[in-house]
Amino acid sequence: MHLTLQYTGFLSDDCDDTIVGLSKLSLDDVEPEITVLGIHDTSNRVATARDYVLRRCNQTDAILFDECYPDALLKNCHKIGEGVYGEVFLWRARDGRARVMKIVPIAGHTKVNGEDQKDYHEIISEIVIAMELSALRAPIADIERHFDEGNDTDALDLHAIGNATDVFNQVLAVRCVYGSYPSRLLDLWDLYDECKGSENDNPAILPVDQQYIVLELANAGQDLESYQFNNAEQAHALFLQVAFGLAVGEEAYQFEHRDLHWGNVLIAPTEQKFATFVLRGRRHCTPRCGVAATIIDYSLSRVSLPASAPARCAALYNDLADDDGLFDAVGDYQFEVYRLMKSKLGNDWKNFEPYTNILWLHYTVDKMITALRYKRTNTKIHKHYIDKLKGIKNRILDYKSATDFVLTDNEY
Repeated sequence: MHLTLQYTGFLSDDCDDTIVGLSKLSLDDVEPEITVLGIHDTSNRVATARDYVLRRCNQTDAILFDECYPDALLKNCHKIGEGVYGEVFLWRARDGRARVMKIVPIAGHTKVNGEDQKDYHEIISEIVIAMELSALRAPIADIERHFDEGNDTDALDLHAIGNATDVFNQVLAVRCVYGSYPSRLLDLWDLYDECKGSENDNPAILPVDQQYIVLELANAGQDLESYQFNNAEQAHALFLQVAFGLAVGEEAYQFEHRDLHWGNVLIAPTEQKFATFVLRGRRHCTPRCGVAATIIDYSLSRVSLPASAPARCAALYNDLADDDGLFDAVGDYQFEVYRLMKSKLGNDWKNFEPYTNILWLHYTVDKMITALRYKRTNTKIHKHYIDKLKGIKNRILDYKSATDFVLTDNEY
């Protein structure tokens, strides 16, 4: 008897060509219109990029910012980070769970941190990719429970699942809001600026009718740059989790991260002994060694998603062909990786080229050898795993993809 676990991403219930026509890659209009051909809804209907984003948020219209996030709700909150896109806060929601709140101003005319705001058709890719990758985690808990209870592999139909991982950040909610920035968040922004110094514009400069996308994400810990490991055994365990996660993404959605610098890998302590992955219908386990990896931020990422036509996929990506600033930066291997990606892709960012994931894995293992902080560097186990990481660094560029590496490398 086979136990079949069926899990689907959000697109399977409402899969259509909307994301193709509304995404940045194929549009010149600010607010384009498109005929939607859905699998479950065969009638033609007109949608805008804003309509599509609202549908992904389970909203019919934008909600007032301070009604969605009143000051009382943000009592247990503080700013934890920032980027050109906007601000990141950590808060405890009504359910008692700590959540990360990424706030992105959108569709406005005021420059934010020196950059034009993204329009709705430019934010679709990040929202869709985040939700689809998050959905890959759905089967993992049941699979682990199945084996913890002593059941064998034969009783579980992993081929029906295909690919699964909990390495990608869990999306808890996506909301579209508008209005004045909540006063509580402005106070927390000022506090962060006083204590750490902010490179961003104060959100108070934004108009009272400003629109925002808010992504609520699970709190996945510290980034790789700031985390201090016990020794290199933990770093090696983390590397394998990231590599297997990328491999699952490749197989499930032809995924390339394209920006996996050490600020986009998060680490949380865990007592779980093994990380579980399903890759091409087979279960793989890697040691946790006390650390759980999470991959975040898909603003430059690329996926292929099923379209309504049979045997057809839609590429969803950020076209970086004219982003000269990204490729001109110097000073860290990270910036060289951008140029190596551009060369490998021939500056055609629509194509699936999983070697870009190999480039970022090479970057990651290089950081683990040369730049990470370790508590116990004089132990035999630390030196042993530093040697293993060096071996991976020397070999990994010979592989074609993360999948190729994790399935065929015999020495990691």
